[in-house]
Amino acid sequence: AGNPHIYRLERELSRVELIAELASMPERLRAVLAGTTPDALTARESTDEWSAFQTLCHLRDATLVYAARFRWIVFDDRPVMPNFNEEQWVLQSRDTVDDVPTILGEIAASRSDLVRVLSRMPPEAWQRSGIYSVAGIIVLEEYVRHAVVHEGMHLQQIAEALRLAAR
Repeated sequence: AGNPHIYRLERELSRVELIAELASMPERLRAVLAGTTPDALTARESTDEWSAFQTLCHLRDATLVYAARFRWIVFDDRPVMPNFNEEQWVLQSRDTVDDVPTILGEIAASRSDLVRVLSRMPPEAWQRSGIYSVAGIIVLEEYVRHAVVHEGMHLQQIAEALRLAAR
């Protein structure tokens, strides 16, 4: 069954495919956001759902946090990695829709660095592990797979929020 805190891919991807998925995310995100208006970005279907913009901010936060955690696992011995309060980070963010280009740049820069690190690791490094405060012991390769699923879910969430805003 595995760890309930870790998302699973529907099909197995090779490490090369995983890295390609990670590398393509910033451009896929730009494509989803292309031509959107500030009103569409901030529209919310309900108070229980994030807007496309709030989801973008979360995706930026998660991209930066995951990149740091992955680096810890790669470069440290069984690091202990804290959780972050994603809801609080999104709700207390001081970002505005005018910051979208900057946010996209932050995501792209962090992702470029992560792809470079993962691409140059020896194969055995994929089996390194860390201790995540929420999920316990986690292996790098499993965690990278989780990140790919997590990002895909949020790209769909942004696209759906924008689709609903356009109605």
